[in-house]
Amino acid sequence: MTVDDTENWHAVYQRLAQVVGVVATKKICAYFGGSQITFPRRLLDRKKEAMAIRQAYNQGVSVAMLAHDHNYSSRTIRRILAKPEA
Repeated sequence: MTVDDTENWHAVYQRLAQVVGVVATKKICAYFGGSQITFPRRLLDRKKEAMAIRQAYNQGVSVAMLAHDHNYSSRTIRRILAKPEA
C-alpha cells in the first residue's frame, strides 16, 4: 500500500483529486489535514457582493439583470438593495 495509489485514499480525497488533481490534493491534505472545513455555497463575500449589486443598480442595471448575473431571485436583489449599507 502506497500513498501515491489514490485507491487507498479516503473517499473525500479521491473526489477532491478528481476535481483538482493528485498534486493539489496532496498539498491540501498537508496544509489542512486534521481540520474541519466547510465551504460556503457561494464564492463571493456577501457584503462585497451586496456593494457590487448596489453600485451596478445605481449605474442603471435592472433588478432582473442583477438577479440573473448574481444567480439570485429578483426578490432577493430588492431585499439587498433595501438594506442599509454596512
